[in-house]
Amino acid sequence: MMKKIVLIGATAIIFIGCQEKKEEAGGSHKIEKQQTVQIEKEQNKPETVEKKAVNLNGEALFKAKGCSACHQTEKGSVGPSLSKISQVYSKDKSKLIRFLKGEGKPIVDPQKFGIMSPQLSVTKAMSDKELSALADYILKF
Repeated sequence: MMKKIVLIGATAIIFIGCQEKKEEAGGSHKIEKQQTVQIEKEQNKPETVEKKAVNLNGEALFKAKGCSACHQTEKGSVGPSLSKISQVYSKDKSKLIRFLKGEGKPIVDPQKFGIMSPQLSVTKAMSDKELSALADYILKF
């Protein structure tokens, strides 16, 4: 009888010890889960203002959208130079933006418009803020 009591007591102690370990493991699991959720939230945050400012940098857009392949700042190449574009548009930003949206006629080297025509699909897809930043960059020359 005494052996049964000792055996039951030992089993109870082992059982209780296992439960405590499970709770500890569950607790650390909860912490890991919370950390994972926090990381996921941080990864899914919308772009910060700083990132948006970089995206709206006219020079960065000019390079990223491939404009620099045909347009140089001072010398004409495949396309007219930025200084010539700026001069012809007489610093008229709205007129330049209309052209970049595909709503205006080519007035700078119209004979080269065939080369620019496919690129308009890129500029047409840009937001108004991006076009504004791009036009500001072009017109500063």
